[in-house]
Amino acid sequence: MSPLEDARILFDEEQYDEALQICDDALAASPRDADALAFRSRVFLAIGLTQEAFADALNAVAIDENNPEYLLRLGIAAHECEAYGEARKALERGLTSEAATATTRRALLSKWLDKTRESQAREAAKNDERIAGERAGRFKRAWYQTSTHVTVEIFAKRVFPDALTLDFNEAHDVLKITIDALSEGGEEAKTYDPYVLELNLFGAIDKDQGVVNVSPSKVEIRMKKAKAALWGDLERRSSGSLATSVVATSPISSTNSIKETGGKRSAKDWDSIEATLKAEEEDEKPEGDAALNALFQKIYMNADDDTRRAMNKSFQESAGTVLSTDWKDVGTKTISPEAPDGVKVEKI
Repeated sequence: MSPLEDARILFDEEQYDEALQICDDALAASPRDADALAFRSRVFLAIGLTQEAFADALNAVAIDENNPEYLLRLGIAAHECEAYGEARKALERGLTSEAATATTRRALLSKWLDKTRESQAREAAKNDERIAGERAGRFKRAWYQTSTHVTVEIFAKRVFPDALTLDFNEAHDVLKITIDALSEGGEEAKTYDPYVLELNLFGAIDKDQGVVNVSPSKVEIRMKKAKAALWGDLERRSSGSLATSVVATSPISSTNSIKETGGKRSAKDWDSIEATLKAEEEDEKPEGDAALNALFQKIYMNADDDTRRAMNKSFQESAGTVLSTDWKDVGTKTISPEAPDGVKVEKI
């Protein structure tokens, strides 16, 4: 009986240390003993040494690249090391090299190949989720509102104007924002994986009454609400809001066109629309709550970042009954709703 046959008996009896010692002795005498390398790979896997198993299997295959047993060992070890691409190549080669008969080894090659394909699919799905999360969280963003309009700000620097796409669903209450490229400061655009943000808006908007402004530091999307009312949040969800960005705003320097849903590019005269909106607002001559909201909007637009954060936090947490501009006061506590007799204004 050969030493490796003794090692196999010990392996079957789960005497792994003794089996490993026999393999070590055999390889000390003959370092290119591919059978000993392949079997030691199997022993290493049994005791949880996956990297060592992978290395031995690689060395065995390097000696005989078409041996189905060595390729099986390499495929299993590579899978356990989460090297799924290497595992799949080895197992597919092993099946090609194995005789087309119903052998136990062929069944093992098929089993591990199926398992590897499933692992690859899971890894790809996780990677897609990770990439989507990175894209969605790439830029800081903020939002604010009046009773008639809602504005979303995305703090992306040097956005290439023609790379911005806004898509709405038929109900105009889901907005998908896509940014395909950033400008490097010249005429050429730097392309990259698109930034995609999909918002399930708290209410519907009037898609034809919107303005998109692009500045060197941000994209500002201003939308008119289909029904005039203050929203409890930007999105339809149980809790949480978009955090106000700590990036400083800068004056708007250019106006962007919107690419309509379906990929058709249709330039709109947004300057004209903005002028119309302003004229409508002036004609309305707001009084009472509308006048107060207009005042709040003006304060917000001219405020620094801490003031904006304080206004957003106090207004949202209090369900629209408290509005504070003092971040030092409201930043470390939860603002409780006041009695329903109007908005309580603090330090404005």
